[in-house]
Amino acid sequence: MPQETTLTTAIARLGSIPFRLLGRRPFTPPQKVLILQPCCISQVMLTTPLLAALRRTYPQAQFDWAVSDWARPAIAGNPLIAKLIRTGPGSVRQMDRAELRALARRLQTESYDTCVIPSRSAWLAWLAWRAGIPQRIGLNIHGRGFAHTLPVSPPSGERHAASTYLALAKAMQVGAEWMAGWEMAFYPADEDRTAVTQMLLEELGWEGKRPLAILHPGGGVSPATQDEQKRWPIERFARLGNHLIQQHNAHLILVGDQLEANLIHTLMGMMSVPAVDWGGRLSLSRLGALCELANLYVGNDTGTTHVAAAVGCPVIAIFGPTDPALSAPYAPHSERAVVLWRGGEVRPFTWEEGVTVKEVTKAADKLLIRKS
Repeated sequence: MPQETTLTTAIARLGSIPFRLLGRRPFTPPQKVLILQPCCISQVMLTTPLLAALRRTYPQAQFDWAVSDWARPAIAGNPLIAKLIRTGPGSVRQMDRAELRALARRLQTESYDTCVIPSRSAWLAWLAWRAGIPQRIGLNIHGRGFAHTLPVSPPSGERHAASTYLALAKAMQVGAEWMAGWEMAFYPADEDRTAVTQMLLEELGWEGKRPLAILHPGGGVSPATQDEQKRWPIERFARLGNHLIQQHNAHLILVGDQLEANLIHTLMGMMSVPAVDWGGRLSLSRLGALCELANLYVGNDTGTTHVAAAVGCPVIAIFGPTDPALSAPYAPHSERAVVLWRGGEVRPFTWEEGVTVKEVTKAADKLLIRKS
């Protein structure tokens, strides 16, 4: 699929003309809704407050979600969703036109009356229209929501993705009282909670007396992003891990997927004290279950950090080249989600001027003391 460039934006604006003339219509309460937000984990997690606000306002409506294989684990256990519709392995930008048309036909068979499109993608706007969904509500930024029957402009001055998505709820007549309290949500499976507890008991002898800390040194790689510069330097993770064990007597667990196994092995080799390597052993659901029990999670700008925050774990999210004002974990009512960033001070970004070990250890000390 072609990338969304200045040219495709211009084409989308031209394509919006007939929709503005013929396709705009007033909002009608939905009965069967599709949320079209396929990728990636962090963006899917940041859409869960919107789902909660809509589901609370329209309890009789059915809410389905069209999602990629990559992001599916983020919402697979969400009880507010009736059905998950597979869009493909990753981002729609990786699909060709034939695959998009086939997906549109698949969506058309479900007979949705409403489609909610939080993404600013012109291709997703086209997909919902091609699927024949009569009411299409989504963001319209630089003309990319050309095919929406109810295009929504982001609130003035609002930058964070979750808050921007909630503007769609307002357009769908959700009252302010039902939008203010929602945060991200993640639901580990009960069997994964049991399995993680058993792993902690058998492998760590964990009884809850020592702090349980999780480090995830990976991230920055997804179907939509290939930017390993998002990763805090591995030697800084090593110094942090040494501190957590030496100063807090923490059980330290290193996590990551199969592709991050070498990164975790490198981190363990740099540390002067032993940690536990669970790299490649945890599904996203099991990671969420582990974070429910943990006293601290430290990770980069990546989807798993959003999952940790969503289950209420005290979190330190380390941002580098990207601005957390756009996509930090959305927990406006929690004091346990700390975001550290110094990227705005330096362009082009380098970690030499980024978040320091001293800053992270100071934040970790406060969170561990507060948790205990």
